[in-house]
Amino acid sequence: MGTPHVLRARGMLNSRFWRVPATGFRRASRAAIASSLLLGSASTSLAGQAVIELVEARGICRDCIAFDTVAVLGGDYDGENVLSSSTYVTRWPSGRTFAFDLGAGDPRIRFYTSGGRLESIVGRGGEGPGEYWQPMPVVELPNGRLAVFDDRNGRLSILEADGTFLNSAHFPHEVLLAHPLSDSVLLVNGTVRTRERTGNPFHLVHIDGTILESFGPEASLPPGAAEPGYRFISVIDERRFLATAMSGRPYRIELWDGRSVRAVWTRAAEWFPDERLPPGEIGPYVAGLHRDGSRLWTIVGVPDPAYTPAPPGTRVVADAQYRDSRWDTVVELIDLALGEVVASQRFDEDIHRLLWDGTALRLAADDLGGPLYQILALRLRAQPEP
Repeated sequence: MGTPHVLRARGMLNSRFWRVPATGFRRASRAAIASSLLLGSASTSLAGQAVIELVEARGICRDCIAFDTVAVLGGDYDGENVLSSSTYVTRWPSGRTFAFDLGAGDPRIRFYTSGGRLESIVGRGGEGPGEYWQPMPVVELPNGRLAVFDDRNGRLSILEADGTFLNSAHFPHEVLLAHPLSDSVLLVNGTVRTRERTGNPFHLVHIDGTILESFGPEASLPPGAAEPGYRFISVIDERRFLATAMSGRPYRIELWDGRSVRAVWTRAAEWFPDERLPPGEIGPYVAGLHRDGSRLWTIVGVPDPAYTPAPPGTRVVADAQYRDSRWDTVVELIDLALGEVVASQRFDEDIHRLLWDGTALRLAADDLGGPLYQILALRLRAQPEP
């Protein structure tokens, strides 16, 4: 990848410049460099990898991130819309939302409208066409069709938009995250295990189940080697995407262009330490990212210092368990083109993760203590007056 160019932000909002090593760029503008990386207009002119240290904007917004509830899943005790507290939910830019209830052991796929209305339930348990054991993840393709990965069946299935089964292909690998690059190719982060290698690289996967290419630093680990945590991704175009490791330290955002990292944004934060934690101690973890032009929403799960586990043998009431979360959440809005964190706020609740359309997922409870999944739209409100 070549020698990194380390770029450090200095100056005020209207007087920005980079201090760059003598071997790097002279009098470089961080906005021009980062914008060119994101837009692709000048990224090929960079020799090696740019490392950009994110700084907090002078007028950083500390109390202006808000959530609007756009949909609620679950809670219909007279129908089929009852979910457990271990349900995998994904929502795509079209607004369609899909859920698979791991906790209930229900191998069917639930289809929801953008407003959270249960539209249909498709599939059943089994190994035949249209049957699943663990349909996760469900990927909406640009043409509206769906790609369903089911590692317990070792299969990739293609469905019509309404859930009608079309065909399936052999795919014996665990997929953690997948995003469509076209109607026929997906960018996948998942675990590949063969006799020759194992690891969590990125893959280009055809909908016929063929792995077209694997790339990344862990693309060919020897059997038995330690596997890194999986990465969240945000696709820019067919060649470029942003990625961040779930448990990587320090907090860093990578820009992949082609098959290599072209830039890395790093973020020093007291709640996301550089050092490795002692064995058995769980630290902060990235719970998702979503790009909106040159801005990037990120959410990070942070241990709640006030959390105390229930004594052994204590029966924990479900709704109290949801309210008294073990985790807080830090939500940040980053302007990648300027290299600045423009908004950062800590919430005393566990926001599970960002979904593909930029909404967030939160687990709550109804009056009877049953699980509800709230789809939240992130937004900036006016900065409070000092």
